[in-house]
Amino acid sequence: MYISEITSLLSASFTGEDIDIKGVSTIEEATSSDITFLSNPKYTSKALHTKAGAIIVKQKLKIDMPQIIIGSPYLAFARVVSFLYQSKKHIPGMSKHACIHANSRVDTSATIYPHAYIGRGAKVGPNCVIYPGCFVGEDVVIGDNTILYPNVAVYDGCEIGKGCIIHAGVVIGSDGFGFVWDGQKHFKVPQRGKVIIKDDVEIGSNCTIDRAALTTTHIGSDVKMDNLVQIGHNVTIGDHTIIVAQTGIAGSAHIGKSVILAGQCGVGGHITVGDGCVAGARAGIANDLPKGKVVSGYPAIDHNKWLRAQNIYKKLPDLLKRIKAIEGRLKDLEKD
Repeated sequence: MYISEITSLLSASFTGEDIDIKGVSTIEEATSSDITFLSNPKYTSKALHTKAGAIIVKQKLKIDMPQIIIGSPYLAFARVVSFLYQSKKHIPGMSKHACIHANSRVDTSATIYPHAYIGRGAKVGPNCVIYPGCFVGEDVVIGDNTILYPNVAVYDGCEIGKGCIIHAGVVIGSDGFGFVWDGQKHFKVPQRGKVIIKDDVEIGSNCTIDRAALTTTHIGSDVKMDNLVQIGHNVTIGDHTIIVAQTGIAGSAHIGKSVILAGQCGVGGHITVGDGCVAGARAGIANDLPKGKVVSGYPAIDHNKWLRAQNIYKKLPDLLKRIKAIEGRLKDLEKD
């Protein structure tokens, strides 16, 4: 694809020769037939010495190379990747080795691979792809253009919206963790709710999303989950939220819109995290957070305060020595 074609698709401008681009790569590894990008200014020196054939930048660089000028180079680069590398093509149809209940409804444009199971009353929309080993339970609804990668389990009654990507090993709708001590053993609280996942959600490998006890565990539109995320029963997650790997959210927590939970965060049960909040890696959120709050640490506190605390923590051994020295001097003074 020529630079001029790429530029037209991006609604951007370019300088330099209109060369043919055959691939994409990093600044360090790109060759003369590749296009790369510069988003972070700290890598400018690498960009000045790249062997790429072209580069996407926010501001023109002083290098003799075709340059696409655009406000968000990283976003533009992601779009270029989609232009140059087309998604895998699937052949619509249902494999004879799949188990599909006679009372299910699978659109003729969907692709059902061997050894997938589609239960009674389930609905699979147009252009969906269900890979081998998937379990789609009774009365499940899967919206148009959604992909279930191998060994995804969607328990009875759950709903997945349009354009979702569910990676391998995800479990949607397993029982919430609810038990009551009856004096001798733990009595299981029946989990009779369901999970509703809205449109354009991506869920990484081996995530688990528990069904609600009575109502709904709700995942909003455009939510993106990394691998190994645990969502408890009755949890609500607002639109456009990002949840990074190994984060756990306890039952009945409410996560607002456009929240970012970094890796290994923990959110306590019945906690509310306001819209636009950001939690640093391994933050433990035990209290409600107002809108726009940025926190770190365990228990989670204001991020700037946490940074100051960490700076003091590193100095504790030296501070202890100084305190002991001061105590020694005080004792000497008391003797005098």
